Amino acid sequence: MIESLLVVLTNAAEGRDADFNDWYTNIHARDTMRMRGVFGQQRFAFSDEQLQDYPEGFPSQYLALYEVFDRKWFTQEHIDRAGTPFMIVEDSLDMSRLDDFYYSPLQFRDKAPRSFERCGVVLEQMQSIPGEEEDLRAWFNDMYFSQRFGEDGIVTGAFLSFEEYGQMMPFPPAHNHIAIWRIEDQAARNNWRKSNPLADCPHIDQGTLAISCWDVCSDRLIRDDVQYPTAEALAREEAARARIAQQDSVIKAATGRIKSG
Repeated sequence: MIESLLVVLTNAAEGRDADFNDWYTNIHARDTMRMRGVFGQQRFAFSDEQLQDYPEGFPSQYLALYEVFDRKWFTQEHIDRAGTPFMIVEDSLDMSRLDDFYYSPLQFRDKAPRSFERCGVVLEQMQSIPGEEEDLRAWFNDMYFSQRFGEDGIVTGAFLSFEEYGQMMPFPPAHNHIAIWRIEDQAARNNWRKSNPLADCPHIDQGTLAISCWDVCSDRLIRDDVQYPTAEALAREEAARARIAQQDSVIKAATGRIKSG
């Protein structure tokens, strides 16, 4: 049973997208799936076509969703392993902006079990008006959720809230509620253009409301995939680790020459 969804929004360092995706998909995702407290993960990339205009650009280009059954253990595993050979962090990750927060499910519905991992995502990020958190939840659960979920092309819907328990970050996110809709085609994405009740909800801080679209970036990964890897997956992981080791050796050699000079 999912206790939490860990929602991770990241960016690659400038000009390092290829290295970043190689590291995240073939090393980092697999390292985290070897930890206690988690049983599934999938990555997404910011879509070229969006439902909402972002004149200054969306702050993140990659999304990862972790299905967590014990956030306390999963957080502790990150603390214990970060920076060790069990959780290598490559410099292709832009550390200047990293959103890494658990959200607890308030409602979840699935039309087609076992098909969601092939679907793209519409992510709705909401901040409730101060003092109206319960009003937002009631409105979303009782009015909006069923309406949106009933539309064609939507495979799963999840409404989740932030709570402080077990978080990795020492500060709260910019949005205390999110919804994640798994969609199967462009027509489903276009439904948001036809109707967006969130824009009229009186319990949402409209200035911070963000609706974004994400395309599948990697296959869903579960614990068995890393415990019993295919030869192909193991070869990709080993190649990615060898690439990083080679880069490190080049940097060390260059640093040594500079010091000796």
